[in-house]
Amino acid sequence: MLKHILFSLALIAAAFLLRFWVAPLLERLPLDYNSDTIYSNDNQLRTSPDAEWKTAELTSHRVDQTVAVNAGALMIQAGLHVYFEDGSPSFETSSLYAVDRRTRMNLPGLGEVSRTGQFLFPLHVQKTTYTYWDPIYIGPRTALFDHEEKVDGLLVYVFQFTAQNMDETAGFSYLPDIPERYLALTNGEGTLWIEPVSGIVVDYEDQGKSSFIDKSTMSPVAEFSRWDERYTPGTRLAQLELARSTRLGILVMEIWLPAGLVLAGLVWIIVKSWSLRNMQKEVE
Repeated sequence: MLKHILFSLALIAAAFLLRFWVAPLLERLPLDYNSDTIYSNDNQLRTSPDAEWKTAELTSHRVDQTVAVNAGALMIQAGLHVYFEDGSPSFETSSLYAVDRRTRMNLPGLGEVSRTGQFLFPLHVQKTTYTYWDPIYIGPRTALFDHEEKVDGLLVYVFQFTAQNMDETAGFSYLPDIPERYLALTNGEGTLWIEPVSGIVVDYEDQGKSSFIDKSTMSPVAEFSRWDERYTPGTRLAQLELARSTRLGILVMEIWLPAGLVLAGLVWIIVKSWSLRNMQKEVE
């Protein structure tokens, strides 16, 4: 009987080992993490405070690519490139982010700028407020939980975010008089649809505006860019599929396999106890 008890305990111990050691290791960001998302962008733009507004349909392209590993952190080159149909730029920025593989947080003191908050949303997203910092805007944003809903049958958490007084001069430096005469200041707001188990953003939308700022007085002169952008249908579909597969893997590693091992251990000892009891009755 002792060997059956030990085998049962081994199954239960394996369940705890899987849940609290193996699963967290496997759920870290991979060493070769990369991501590619595309947004459709309805834009109004002018090149100077007195110029006429022009309307255009732009494409925004975010690319994240791991370029190195530093003391357990991923060094990710991440950028946003917004361009016209002919390929000419409307906005471009790229920077190096240091990201914790487990928490998905920006690590202060590493990267080109000392950043805090999330780079990607964590596993098991909570109904709370997150500070996060990624290449969509030049600085940190605040995302507040708003409500739950379903997207193509998948439960998601919906967050509203704001971006305030972002100095995006470098991204608009191709425009005349930036940065020689004007700075570019951006404000925006938007919505994030996040699958809570995986932390993956399955849909995204934002609206914003950028203004010329007089360098000598630091006062606003005029708006020069207004936009409304959202994931393209292809990106949305790809993110939904990624969220579903990642969610399934997490549930298997954290719940279904450990629960199965615990159940197997309990059933084993119950069955063996019942079998031995019957054998003793037959002997008697």
